[in-house]
Amino acid sequence: MGKIAELIWLYVKGRPFIKEILRVKLVNYSSLARKISKELYGDQKNFNAIKVALQRIANKLFKSEGGLEEGVLRLLKDTSITIQTKIAVIISSGELTLDTISSAKSRGVVTYIVRESELNKVKKASELRKIKLTQRNLNLITLISAEDIESTPGVVSLLLGTLASEGINVREVISCYTDTLLVIKKDDTAKAYEVLNGITSLII
Repeated sequence: MGKIAELIWLYVKGRPFIKEILRVKLVNYSSLARKISKELYGDQKNFNAIKVALQRIANKLFKSEGGLEEGVLRLLKDTSITIQTKIAVIISSGELTLDTISSAKSRGVVTYIVRESELNKVKKASELRKIKLTQRNLNLITLISAEDIESTPGVVSLLLGTLASEGINVREVISCYTDTLLVIKKDDTAKAYEVLNGITSLII
């Protein structure tokens, strides 16, 4: 039983959507146990052990993370949202001379968030050769929160998870002190704003 419980916990941790429905207990344990048993073992021989493990995990998540989500939602309630249109993302192998909104550097690659008009400024052959990828037709959603966001775990996770559950892909995300920058495809912006506004308007 112990090994099965450990395996199911690893299974759940690797699947955020399943973890979330267990945490809020919006799940049919029998159906989920049958699915997992078939997926992991190819039959139903461990059905009962898996079902018990799922119920224990759900209780554990409810107790340990219930207060965490409440703190995140309380913080987001006072968060403001702004949208900036006509945004582009440039991924470069080196630094470029650009007026950036934000940038991040990692392992020799620099990601720039810029206004689309900045793309016209990249004309030097030496800089053009550095560009690995350019993404256009994007918008930037900026969430401006209180300073408490620095010490509140789970904020970005909740935002990205909620957007993902609505089929919205965040192209880039950068956290800068109290600001959380989300680069969204132009066509997804209205829906993303609706979702985020819904979160920040929740009554706690």
